Amino acid sequence: MRLLIAVMMLALTVLAAPGAAAMDPARTFLMTAFHVSAAEIERLDGGQAVSRTLDVKHRREIATLGIVRIKTSPSTYVERLADITSFKRTEGVLQIGMFTTPAQLRDVAALTIDEADLEQLRECRVNDCDVRLGADGIERIRREIDWQAPDAARQASRLVLQLLVDHVGRYGQRGTAAAMEYADREQRLNVGREFASLLDADTITSAYAPRLRQHLLDYPTSPGENITDFIYWSKELVRGRPVISITHVATAAIENSPVVTAIASKQIYAMHYYDASLGLTLLLPDRTAASPATYVIYLNRSRIDLFDGAFGGIARRIVAGRARTLVAEQLQRLQGTLAVPSQGAARPAR
Repeated sequence: MRLLIAVMMLALTVLAAPGAAAMDPARTFLMTAFHVSAAEIERLDGGQAVSRTLDVKHRREIATLGIVRIKTSPSTYVERLADITSFKRTEGVLQIGMFTTPAQLRDVAALTIDEADLEQLRECRVNDCDVRLGADGIERIRREIDWQAPDAARQASRLVLQLLVDHVGRYGQRGTAAAMEYADREQRLNVGREFASLLDADTITSAYAPRLRQHLLDYPTSPGENITDFIYWSKELVRGRPVISITHVATAAIENSPVVTAIASKQIYAMHYYDASLGLTLLLPDRTAASPATYVIYLNRSRIDLFDGAFGGIARRIVAGRARTLVAEQLQRLQGTLAVPSQGAARPAR
């Protein structure tokens, strides 16, 4: 609430300044809420992306903010997002697919477990494993897989996929209460509690999408009006290593705000590296444009287990810098793939 009041007061200050009469709500919002400079707005309107690393307090956390202007409407953006397999497809996304409701094994029929991960599973024990799973899952792999059998890799792959499907099924029924607790190390990590802690540190979500924020915590007990959900899996290259993850995406309409739509992505599983991850996209229509145009504001906040040890600080700076570059690149990619051709009759931005 205090942040909203501060933003409103700053907006009044901007609007009272000389020449502010020509400033439209979208650009005023960018300047007041995200401290975007006039020069940066000029870059955005010229087709460039703006990205920056945000300050964080947690030593395992990195946060990145990116903004781009795309010649499309918020509704078209949401429609394209619903086809996540096309929307997210890049060279770094090796495989991707959607879960049905309820989740079924056939949903992950195209997902393959890499040989390196299968080798790690062969040696897996609770509190000592290089693949992230819950204690029950690790024990099942140890008990049920005959690693001497000719088809051991197929057995292990199928069991891991079944474990992931079962996890999604439980999450769909019980939400955070069914969060996985990684048992790959002696110090257990509960994904639900880690995500709640991550979300608690984020002021952007609480200020501009509070209803969506609460939905992420309460899902599925409070579906909420005008909120839609889906869950997808992906295998992506992270530091040259294929990483399987599962993500819950929720989209909400926003009222009484220049932002018309907020989209949140909540990572509920990652086989390596990620302890928790939050993505937030705010869709801000440019109502001064003759044809549909939208400012896409993207926040990514993640906790990663790469920053321990004597060189943790250096690793963190490197990862944060790479994340900033990657966010800008991904936003520019979306700008190219989602932009509506300028030919034809102009339509008002929604």
